[in-house]
Amino acid sequence: MRWLVLFLSVFSSITLRAPVAIASASIARTIVVDLKGGGNFKSIQQAIDSVPDNNNNWTKIHVASGVYREKVNVRNTKSYIVLEGDGAQTTSIEWGDYNGDSSGHDTETSATFTSYASNFVAKRITFKNTYNGFAKLTPAVAAWIFGDKSAFYYCSFIGFQDTLADTLGRHYFKGCYIEGVTDFIFGYGQSIYEVSF
Repeated sequence: MRWLVLFLSVFSSITLRAPVAIASASIARTIVVDLKGGGNFKSIQQAIDSVPDNNNNWTKIHVASGVYREKVNVRNTKSYIVLEGDGAQTTSIEWGDYNGDSSGHDTETSATFTSYASNFVAKRITFKNTYNGFAKLTPAVAAWIFGDKSAFYYCSFIGFQDTLADTLGRHYFKGCYIEGVTDFIFGYGQSIYEVSF
């Protein structure tokens, strides 16, 4: 318990400005992703790629309900994105790569979702690695987070081994569900998990 108190007191001196204050930030543009074709794109990756490099205005990508079977990568040039689903129970990103699979993935490249960008926010969406670790116990990452000042609100992270890579930077998780068996949260991020389970 001492380490938690120490961690929180050290972390409280660090400012996590943009993601925590996103409610007061203005959205310059909204992009809609819908598998059924009712939006701007059918793919989350296509929507992220459409955000200009070195963007400095908040862009909301609203993802309609559905299971999006794709790997998603937010490059470090794609800052100020809010990725928002219709709900973690109804909107999910799913893929099944794992360390040592036939495609040659390692732990990092097995991730279903990877974010290198700073000032990134995700809300009400699930990140899931569908690999069944019972067959072969090996890392299969649901989300790999590198960027500084990233925040996740009411999201789910589902995997088996190495579910959430809280790798580098300052991150905030509120009301999130994190499921895994072995090392399901790992990394060197300076993070707060508030009412997460």
